[in-house]
Amino acid sequence: MRNASVLAVLLVGACATPTQTGSGVERMYVINCGENHVKDVSRWTPGVNAGQPHVFSNHCYLIKHAQGWMLWDTGNADRIAALPSGLSVAGGAITAYMKKPLAESLKEIGVAPADIKHFAMSHAHGDHSGNANLFTAATLYVQRAEYAAMFGPEPQKFGFITANFEKLRANPAMILDGEHDVFGDGTVVIKAAPGHTPGHQVLVVRLPKTGPVMLSGDMVHLQYSWTYRVVPSFNFDIPGSMATIDAMKAYAQKTNTQLWINHDMEQNAKIPKAPAFVQ
Repeated sequence: MRNASVLAVLLVGACATPTQTGSGVERMYVINCGENHVKDVSRWTPGVNAGQPHVFSNHCYLIKHAQGWMLWDTGNADRIAALPSGLSVAGGAITAYMKKPLAESLKEIGVAPADIKHFAMSHAHGDHSGNANLFTAATLYVQRAEYAAMFGPEPQKFGFITANFEKLRANPAMILDGEHDVFGDGTVVIKAAPGHTPGHQVLVVRLPKTGPVMLSGDMVHLQYSWTYRVVPSFNFDIPGSMATIDAMKAYAQKTNTQLWINHDMEQNAKIPKAPAFVQ
């Protein structure tokens, strides 16, 4: 599961010239939004690592664009920060931790939830939607299939916790059917990536020095999963998940886009964390 090649590309990218002159993206903050400790990682890597414990990183991404702030994902719920032993879920198979509330991390950067005018989640599972209700002042960008699952009659069928995002019902929303250029300049693009959930999506951000990076959501959980085309058996649509990986690999290769895998602890250890930022 090592990813030295990504580190090399990241370091080279940090010294490169901008991929797009006059890019509207100024910088991006990668915020530590919790950890998820699991007793058996083979649930996410079927066929290997049976009985092996693992720690998944978890992040939120705050993008400073000339047209305003955008937040991608909201991590584990802030309330978990008050639980030193974490919150046990899935019958004890997963323990979620939150060392510092997202609201506090944003404050350190000088940003209040009301300052964020553009908001999207890769999907609505609890470790990505934990603090979604903070962002009622933002336009919500969401795939039509995900919105229907979130606010339909059976959100629990998809593993969603309605209380995490109930307040978003009143948000202005961009209901998407595929790709969407958030600011209209090609620097922040949402791409449909269904499979893990019905309307899962990824985000491509063109950073002015590092170049284009793709924020994975749960398209894959580990570098191993990306390399070997492996997805969990509990995904909503396994064939769809495979098709998404194939499509995004082709896109990444064609556009020289780095994949930043949200839950890969080893890869993320090499990426600067807020209040530092990447450009």
